[in-house]
Amino acid sequence: MKPIIAIFAFLSCVSCHSVQTLGKGIDTWSFAATGGTIFDSPFQVTTKQLHFDTGELFGKDVILEGNVEYFGAAFTHLLLADKEGRVLVVTTELPETYKEFAPEQKPKVRILGRLERGKKGLPYLMARAVDTVHASAK
Repeated sequence: MKPIIAIFAFLSCVSCHSVQTLGKGIDTWSFAATGGTIFDSPFQVTTKQLHFDTGELFGKDVILEGNVEYFGAAFTHLLLADKEGRVLVVTTELPETYKEFAPEQKPKVRILGRLERGKKGLPYLMARAVDTVHASAK
């Protein structure tokens, strides 16, 4: 445990930017492994909230849960749907391991990502991590 504290102390002396980057990296890993984050507190949202957002969530990390309706070419994007709508999720920043749920029929997943705006102001999610939701976790 002491080596971990020493590493964090060293990194905090180096620069705040490095620590923020390290914190985001740890949160990304933590979300993919456990479904939760350590440093940040992203909002759990629905697709309806994303589509009707007035700019409050733009550029912030959010968590969206739903079923994967469609995988794009070369797994660069997917279409995520919940009870209220659908949203495009760009997956180019995700590691290859997220493809493991592709063979399932409409797998249920939770995605940690940053809300962005595309053409004509339509929202999309730039995914950082994916956590699969098992049927027993309802």
